Amino acid sequence: MRLRSRLLSLSVALGLAVTTLPGAATAQDEVTIDLWTHEFEPLQAAMLDKWIPEFEAANPGVKVNLTSIPFAGVVSYDTKLLAALSSGTGPDIWDMGDWNFPVFKENGFLAPLDPTVFGYESDEELIASYQPGSTAIIEQDGKLVGRHSEFNTLNMFYNRDLFNEVGIAEPPTDRPLSWDEVGEIGQALRLEEDGILERIGLQLGYFANFASPHWAAMHYYTFLRQHGQDDVYVDGAPAANTEAGIAALQEWADLQYEYGAYDPTFLVNWFADVPEGRAGMVLAGTWYPAAALGNVPDFDFGVVPNPVLDPDDPDTYKNVSWLWAWAVNAASSDAEKQAAQEFLAFITGKKGETEQAAYWFENLGYFQPTVDFLASDAYAAALADRPWLDLWPSAFDNYEIDVVGHAFDEPGSAIVRAIDRVIYDGQSAEDSADQLQAELERLAAAG
Repeated sequence: MRLRSRLLSLSVALGLAVTTLPGAATAQDEVTIDLWTHEFEPLQAAMLDKWIPEFEAANPGVKVNLTSIPFAGVVSYDTKLLAALSSGTGPDIWDMGDWNFPVFKENGFLAPLDPTVFGYESDEELIASYQPGSTAIIEQDGKLVGRHSEFNTLNMFYNRDLFNEVGIAEPPTDRPLSWDEVGEIGQALRLEEDGILERIGLQLGYFANFASPHWAAMHYYTFLRQHGQDDVYVDGAPAANTEAGIAALQEWADLQYEYGAYDPTFLVNWFADVPEGRAGMVLAGTWYPAAALGNVPDFDFGVVPNPVLDPDDPDTYKNVSWLWAWAVNAASSDAEKQAAQEFLAFITGKKGETEQAAYWFENLGYFQPTVDFLASDAYAAALADRPWLDLWPSAFDNYEIDVVGHAFDEPGSAIVRAIDRVIYDGQSAEDSADQLQAELERLAAAG
């Protein structure tokens, strides 16, 4: 298979310490590196409480400025990042999703990583330190232009207290539920008091308060592929109103209108709705508990495999993957690029080091697919302590997994409009798919 994710905006500058980062700065020649991330409270806390102060203490003369930007919204993280880099400025180092790498590589925004900074003798050795296939999207001309912060896929978390309250048996961990079963559970979890909606069954990652094209596309492609079609283009031609394309939109409609399990206008908080009991289930990655427990420390959750169209049909075991990776700005000065890569080596580890990857995995659920980490005692200990984490590596054995085809491009925007017509306007899946087909054909005709 091919293997190819949030607090108020904050900008923080921390103080300088006092020796030298090789090749970057002296006390007389200070270097400041600007670091951008999307908003995710555990990530900001890790940077501010641990990695930045520790790095600055070990490398006097180097200062790290952190800026965190909302992932979705009027001015989203990806939009602001692209605008800044296109103008020839932007951060020296940033974290971004795999969907940005093709465009950023094409435009020359990304500096190749120096393998010697990470303790490797060659680019080939650095790439080989990762699981096969996991670096394809972050390679350019035989070099890495990104360093994993996470590599992920979807599974389903649920609120055990709600399931017990309603009398719903806990789902199996060795077999996925069908979407119809998810709908039926969601129907049982739905709660209205005097005509006012108090609780729904399912939180998808795309909703009015978090209108992320990335999450819209991830759910759409999950449905589409489980119905037998890999992309909205087949043999290079638009194929949005096929049987599978219509069925993908119908899955959204059924969860919302037939079962009442999903409501995009009811959901308000990615990491609070399920732990606080406003919703019962959510599809997410390994990082979900770190933020959810920050909202509700005694949140009792279970985890089961990602739902499929038909649990008895292995051909419907399709899922999506994504990665986030740190990148370095090709337009930064040599000193800034050197310092940025030294910072990356500090927070992700050099050859043979696994303590950094263990920290990210244990504290944020960020999985870094290096050969050394997968063979480490820390990884084994994490799985022993939290057996549910094993659903992620096993997903890559049990499902056919790939990245989404279109999200932040024009076809991706058309997909979002098609979903919106169904979930907000109540348009039929067939009519919306026809409109999506027409939009894709116009894009193709325009070249």
